[in-house]
Amino acid sequence: MITEYFALNLKYRLGGYMSGPLDGYRVVELTSTVSGPFAGMMMADQGADVIKVEPPLIGDLARVMGSSRDGMAAMFSVINRNKRCIVLDFKEPKDFDVLKKLLDTADVLIENYRPGVVKKLGIDYETIKKTNPNIIYTSISGYGQSGPYINRRVYDPLIQATAGSAAAQNSEKPEFFKTIVFDKVTGLTAAQAISTALVQRERTGKGQYLPISMLDSALYYIWPDVMWSKTLLGDGVKYLPDLFDAFPIFKTKTRYLSVILLQDADFQKFCELCNSDLHTNEKYLTTDARVENLESLLEDVQDLLTDIDAEFLCKELDKAGVPVAIVNSLDEIHEDPQVIQQESLVEVEHPVAGKMRMPKPPFNFIDQNEFPKSHAPSLGMHNREVLEDLGVDEADILRMEEREKTNKELIDAMTLADAGNQSRK
Repeated sequence: MITEYFALNLKYRLGGYMSGPLDGYRVVELTSTVSGPFAGMMMADQGADVIKVEPPLIGDLARVMGSSRDGMAAMFSVINRNKRCIVLDFKEPKDFDVLKKLLDTADVLIENYRPGVVKKLGIDYETIKKTNPNIIYTSISGYGQSGPYINRRVYDPLIQATAGSAAAQNSEKPEFFKTIVFDKVTGLTAAQAISTALVQRERTGKGQYLPISMLDSALYYIWPDVMWSKTLLGDGVKYLPDLFDAFPIFKTKTRYLSVILLQDADFQKFCELCNSDLHTNEKYLTTDARVENLESLLEDVQDLLTDIDAEFLCKELDKAGVPVAIVNSLDEIHEDPQVIQQESLVEVEHPVAGKMRMPKPPFNFIDQNEFPKSHAPSLGMHNREVLEDLGVDEADILRMEEREKTNKELIDAMTLADAGNQSRK
């Protein structure tokens, strides 16, 4: 299978796409929105040939989520870079045959259908492994493949609610993170598990089934710090406040500021720079004392900062070795000197969406090409390329191309009509 894969994809791999340590591995992505595509993005960034399979008409719903330009959504364009895209209609027997042929060439399958759907479709692990026993078959779900919540529709906030992170933000009035954190954490978890499974396959020659739930990923992620008061069971436990209770954001005369005052030396330097003797107060002499009197400490520190310039204090604290950072607004992140120095963000020209800014992967492997090597694809952009590699008949390729042309005309007409309705309002 691997030899056939290299032969079939020689054209693709020599075509200038992003290389990396996963070059030579094929990942078929039957996913939508965030968790599955995020896992695929990680593997594509590391050089895998990720083929995203989408349904006709709209495709992945993330294509129409959030800010967009000329029909290309910003979030979709970030988490689907470096991938190829084909459109298959699973209700069409010939399209379904193409899917099965594609899966026979895959090293990895990532799917995030609701539990039970892949079995109804006839593409569950037990079925696929009969013709591709080496496949790493990854099923991403919200609550898992069994249990009382198995049939729940799942969104990230629901996982935040169940896993306890919402209560951890504010026990009296629970709050959500303002990011779909567990969708992305699950994607990272899946990508790491898949890579490890590929290493294991090299040693054992065996594929495997990897069920990964958002709930399990969330608990795995938050537990060490969020649950440190719930980890040790029984008597004799010395309890301290939650970690982030000691990390507030302070308001200065000019900006918001984060400064960490846990260590005695840091607190003393901070007070001296603020022309205060607060560090000599008996309530605040030691770390333990400051933790025990945290509420009054934070109030007193805030009083010190009300009339102080944030940039000046940040510079002086930085020179003194005290942990500190200015709170950047979303419009300031790309102007931060550290972000600029690290070249953490890149500005690229997407062929549809135009100029855009996004982060580079936080890793760069030996001999890896520049980033990105391909932009997020338009719907069905690589149909002919992938189908020809699979040996699909020309007549079938033309049939699919004609269908996508008709569907695009339909979507364009609907978009134009909607724009007209909005203008009349």
